[in-house]
Amino acid sequence: MRIALLHSFYASDQSSGENVVVEAQCEALGGAGHDVLLLGRHTDAEKDLPGYKARAALRTMTSLGPDPAPRLREFAPDVVHVHNTVPNIGLRWLRRWRGPVVHTLHNFRPMCANGLLFRDGRLCTDCPDGRPWAAVEHACYRESRVATGPIALRNTFGLRANPLLNRADALVVLSEFARSTYAHYGIDEDRLVLLPNGVPQVNGAARTAPPQQRWLAVGRLRDEKGFAELLRGWPAEARLDIAGDGPQRDELTQLAGPGVRLLGPVPSAHLRESMAAYTGLVFSSLAPESAMPLVVVEALEAGLPVVIVESSPHAASLIAAGVATGVAVVGAAVDTAALRDALEWSAAGGDALRRRCRDVYEANYTQQQWVRRMTDLYRHVGAPA
Repeated sequence: MRIALLHSFYASDQSSGENVVVEAQCEALGGAGHDVLLLGRHTDAEKDLPGYKARAALRTMTSLGPDPAPRLREFAPDVVHVHNTVPNIGLRWLRRWRGPVVHTLHNFRPMCANGLLFRDGRLCTDCPDGRPWAAVEHACYRESRVATGPIALRNTFGLRANPLLNRADALVVLSEFARSTYAHYGIDEDRLVLLPNGVPQVNGAARTAPPQQRWLAVGRLRDEKGFAELLRGWPAEARLDIAGDGPQRDELTQLAGPGVRLLGPVPSAHLRESMAAYTGLVFSSLAPESAMPLVVVEALEAGLPVVIVESSPHAASLIAAGVATGVAVVGAAVDTAALRDALEWSAAGGDALRRRCRDVYEANYTQQQWVRRMTDLYRHVGAPA
């Protein structure tokens, strides 16, 4: 099968799981024997060019922009799979393109300027509920009203006016919450396909639990990840390593107790190789999750139980029943006693729980399974076998 992937790569100063996922999926499809073309435009290569910000704003508002159609016609794909297009790829070509088109909805940006449905520590649906200029009022994108304006203007007309969402034969969503949310705001459920990401195997099997408890948390150090709330409730005697960087680092350094280490940014390959040495993963979130977090899938691959610490009611539904322990959070406070109990429960599961976590990965989230499911979808929308 000939598959074209389109992606406007985010700048490297933004932590982007989408960039990582698109490159991994390109490699996985190619490794499965498909002929794959990745048509990418990189913000890093364009952002310092004269007039780039003005062009990016215009492209966002109007869908005008670089046209991939000539290169697509040259490649003659059986299917075009679109990831992110804003702001470096135009959409007008979709009116003329006759072949199958699949689009992955990695986040909520078609209805929410920051893509999270989260603001000021809470779930926020002001924009899709009919107040799209609330995003400008609150400077939801990059904390800038000017930068938010073009996205808010584009979203003013609603999801049904979005040319990519209208044209795509199938829309891939990465969590049940994303599917129900897009359906609630007007997308035909028949076109929404739940297809979570898979990750390649790094560990041969679940390894024996370490003799001393040691926990891992991973993520961008930003408000919506809830790390500050986690550290305020973290048991003083428990050991925790946090891998990641971001604007909250100084605050978290002040909050860190004697058992907490801030590791800073850790290369993905090194992180995955070291995961199995931990007792489990602590997944913290205040915002609703639009996707099954890759770090959760990577933890399951390493045989790690996942303890969820969240005030968003949606994160727990991302984890297979019986594998993760959930910790209820009331408001902004983490219940230390409940968190301690969850950690102890997970550690007490020992090697049997670690094997079960690995079984969940093998049953649901391998890279091979993702390739099979995705190519089945391509055929469903009209690509040849």
